Parts: sequence; C-alpha cells; structure tokens
Amino acid sequence: MKRRALLSTALGTTIVTFGCLGVGRGQDGEGTTVEIIPRNHTDQEVSLQVAVYAMDGSLLLDHTYVLPGGQGDESKGVENRVDHLVVSIDGGSKRRHEYAPNTINCSRDGEDVQILVESDGISFAYSC
Repeated sequence: MKRRALLSTALGTTIVTFGCLGVGRGQDGEGTTVEIIPRNHTDQEVSLQVAVYAMDGSLLLDHTYVLPGGQGDESKGVENRVDHLVVSIDGGSKRRHEYAPNTINCSRDGEDVQILVESDGISFAYSC
C-alpha cells in the first residue's frame, strides 16, 4: 500500500513538473501569441479602439487603448490564429486590416502586429 502511494505521488509530481516546464508542448510562449502593439506617433493623446478577430470569426480582443503622444502599449496579446483587425481612432471611422505577416520570417516567434498612429492616419507593420 505504501509503495502504491509513493509511486502515485512521484508520478503526480513528475506530471506537474513537466506541465509547468512546458515539456512536450511544441511551440509555446511568444510562438503561440500575437502581440498587439499600438504606437502613437503624434504629439496628441488618442483613444484607439482595437478589435481582433480569429480565423473562425470569433472575437479574440476588444480593447480601447488611451495613448499619450509619443507612447505605445505592449500589454495585450492574442492566440496565434488572427484573421483581421478592426481599428478606429477616437471613435471615428473603422479601418479593417487583414492580418498577413508573410513579409517577414520570425521563425519560432509569433508575428506581432504594430498599429501605428500617424498624423495622417493609421498604418500597420509586423515585427518579431
């Protein structure tokens, strides 16, 4: 009986340890996450509404960033199954952007999307 309890405890500890270390999970961490990185390149504070949609149409993120002039925010990320983003500044017209980061090669890391607020509008870029 004691041998069975000891074996169960040892096996449970091994499974928990492997789970915490991420052993056997393939790509994890940054590789499964797309960071959403808005940056305000103007000198005025802006309110940036960002909605990120998955390939199956589900909503992955719906967040409003308040960005002082010259500031960015790297606090949000979503699962690496992004289809498109819908973005607007200060409640204005919405702009849809198809997520297509094939212009860069990030190898294991996820392709992060930068939303760049400029004085003449919004642009998008990708980074690793």
